[in-house]
Amino acid sequence: MFYFVGFIIPLISYLFQIYPRLINRYFGVDVWSRMLEADFIRRNGHRVPMQKISDGFILEGYFNYPPVLPWLLSFLSKKTLLGVQGFIAPLFDVIQNILVFIAILQLTGNIAIAVLGQIIYATIPLAILENSYLTPRSLGYLTFTVAFYPLILYSLVPNPFYLTVGFMFTVLCFFTHRFATQSLLFMCVFFSIIDRNPFYLAVFFGAMIVAIITSRGYYLRVLDGHIANIYFWVLNYKLRFAHQVRGIVKKRQKWDFVSLVYFVLGKFTPVTLIGTNLWIVVPVFFLLEKLFGFGIIPQEILMEPLYFKMSLWVLFCYVLGALVLSIPYLQPIGEGQRYLEMALAPTAIVAAVTFSPLWSTGYAVIATACFVLILCTNIALTFISQWMGIINDKYRSLHKDMREVFAFINTLKPASRILCIPHQITTMVLYNTKASVLVDIQTGTLQRIRDVYPILRSSVQDIAKKYNLNMLILKKYFASMEELKLDKKSLIFETEETQIFKL
Repeated sequence: MFYFVGFIIPLISYLFQIYPRLINRYFGVDVWSRMLEADFIRRNGHRVPMQKISDGFILEGYFNYPPVLPWLLSFLSKKTLLGVQGFIAPLFDVIQNILVFIAILQLTGNIAIAVLGQIIYATIPLAILENSYLTPRSLGYLTFTVAFYPLILYSLVPNPFYLTVGFMFTVLCFFTHRFATQSLLFMCVFFSIIDRNPFYLAVFFGAMIVAIITSRGYYLRVLDGHIANIYFWVLNYKLRFAHQVRGIVKKRQKWDFVSLVYFVLGKFTPVTLIGTNLWIVVPVFFLLEKLFGFGIIPQEILMEPLYFKMSLWVLFCYVLGALVLSIPYLQPIGEGQRYLEMALAPTAIVAAVTFSPLWSTGYAVIATACFVLILCTNIALTFISQWMGIINDKYRSLHKDMREVFAFINTLKPASRILCIPHQITTMVLYNTKASVLVDIQTGTLQRIRDVYPILRSSVQDIAKKYNLNMLILKKYFASMEELKLDKKSLIFETEETQIFKL
């Protein structure tokens, strides 16, 4: 009966994560891509389409996205999915929160410590913000955790059950999220070096072979897209944060909240990276205590090899994230702060088992002060980010303005062929209209749209001629018609925030 306590914090956490979406129902850039992918699988009888796809994509190609999330979403009707899309990602985070409870309970046998771990987990700003829209990331880091945690357990206690679970979820990871798979590879390399044992890498590559065989080669398509995407950013890393029209801008006049966060993370790393998850200072302190012996953490906790390995897990993700954010050459392998998503569970576990015994020592007052300070700071940062980045968002959400644009486009016959500026609204336009849009269905083939992304390399007129486009949707906040050398006579529709030009 007492074990049902483990569902209270996850429920509160879920409500805390979804309330901004009750206010701003259609937030997120990638949400439209995810729903399009689900639609393709739904229309194909809940199977991954292997044939070439065009359906509104001017640059046709093949579906090569990890299929687990879109396959699950395909069992919801298109209308239902649109209505609940903002409430799905936090569900997977809630599952991981419950797993944290189970893991701590297994390790300590103490429900209070397990609930403490859940509270710590539930107040990590990074997880809450990443789950603010329909994204596979929460499912990705959940799969990552359930794949790697059993492998660490197996390295300490060679129970075949741990190996079986770890192997199965490593296979699943290949079909769930590319970044999680990439992070799992890096983690396996790191711990193979730490343990001086290729066991982790053997599991990873063995699981890859199984993934290729069981998918009849489909995973190779996913892998090809993954590598191609990294290669594209290797070629264009200097333009990673460039303005699509203005190019590399040294000083911006106006920042939206999300862009400001990226700027701060990039400029003041590694200090600001800690702000995405202040609890990581506890595993770091654990390692320092282990190294220098301050005599603060009780020996029975300090000498537990599992806590030591989980602290290394957290530290590795932090250092890797800081390096990626600090070194431009590493930016092609992902956004640095996202590596910390892969360390959410071990952070909560180590923090809980470290804090709890301190309240029975002479450090109780200091421990309480530190705990309350971190807890309140995390909650405050989350509230601020939710209100400024989600609820008050103007640039990454579907509002009344764009609905007017879509209504106008859908009255035009024949269906238009559209260029979108900024490029991030392409799949939103594609999902909500009957038009064809200059965007690519196939992941990793960004080189095919290098004329328009990450920066415009040709004039709008030349791009229109090359791709047989007859319309441009331009967001006023992003660029002006003068910058694009457009004639006002070609303006055929205008709202408060958007202009449509005939090309």
